[in-house]
Amino acid sequence: MLSVPASPSTLHVLDASSPTDRSVWLQIWHRWPNREVWAHPDYVSLFGRPGDRALCVALEDSFGGILFPLLLRPLESEPWIKEGNAWCDLISPYGFGGPFGWGSPDVTTFWDRFDQWANTLNVVSLFTRLPLFEDQTIPFKGEVITKGPSVVIPLEEGETSILKNYAKSVREVLRRSVRKGVSVVVDPQGERLEEFLAVYYSTMERRTASSNYFFPQTLFTALMERLSTHTIFFHALHENHVVSTELQLISQSHTYAFLGGTTEVGLSCGANTALRHQTNVWGSEQGKRCMVFGGSHQENDGLLSYKKRFAPHSVKMFKVGTRILNPDQYMRLIEQRRVWAVGEGQQWVPVEGFFPAYRS
Repeated sequence: MLSVPASPSTLHVLDASSPTDRSVWLQIWHRWPNREVWAHPDYVSLFGRPGDRALCVALEDSFGGILFPLLLRPLESEPWIKEGNAWCDLISPYGFGGPFGWGSPDVTTFWDRFDQWANTLNVVSLFTRLPLFEDQTIPFKGEVITKGPSVVIPLEEGETSILKNYAKSVREVLRRSVRKGVSVVVDPQGERLEEFLAVYYSTMERRTASSNYFFPQTLFTALMERLSTHTIFFHALHENHVVSTELQLISQSHTYAFLGGTTEVGLSCGANTALRHQTNVWGSEQGKRCMVFGGSHQENDGLLSYKKRFAPHSVKMFKVGTRILNPDQYMRLIEQRRVWAVGEGQQWVPVEGFFPAYRS
């Protein structure tokens, strides 16, 4: 495979659907020390809708690099858009987005050339979930919004240290799960995918989750096929039934609690706590620095309180970045959506806090 050398401040716009671009994208990704799964072309490709383009805007120079994985979404596919509309917007795929940086790249040049490229494509707005770790961030050009805390469990010092960092209540539940006969198995091939899905979907229903979280089975199958070295399932068993389960995503230095769930039986026997501990031990044994447990949509709810018990003093703030690249067109789209809704016999106003407002 030919390597693309890093010339001074070269901006690459790479399309995952192009074999040549995908190859260059992967070369840059492999040169990045952190190699987060969120910026892998196969991950980004899985979250686009029909008509979307999975892209990466990248810059490399002799001082470092930047990777910004994105989905470009044409607005012409929306029912309220007038025919012939050539505008589009950009969003990072589900999970932690970007831009990711390493070393000391030329950030000013990156954003200048990013804007030039975006203008040529008639990009109206940009929404991205920003990196969680400080050593992966670059200054964001736009508005940065803090969404809430994300629990990060340190793994580097081994199981004894991991246990010591837990709240006392966690250790008590772990002992109870042993008495209840809970065991945890690692499932790297997804052999229990059907059981995982049954528990996951039932958990989403119990929590009255948004329809956006009911990912189809094809997504999980594709993750295992395309990113087999970056995905792994863990299952907590009680009487040989899966009662708590989790799909983790694996990066160079971090593991991520991606999607999972627990049954009512699992809740009563501490299965999720047993599962969490064994995933932490597994990550530590693999040489990972930390496990990202995540947060909650509501800062002070029970789920966040539960997560904090595993790392009471290790919390990072999850942030998103927004930009309106063409303010006039942005406002015209809001009005166009409103007028279309009236014509359909509906009343529509943008949802407060949703970005971009015209898609709310």
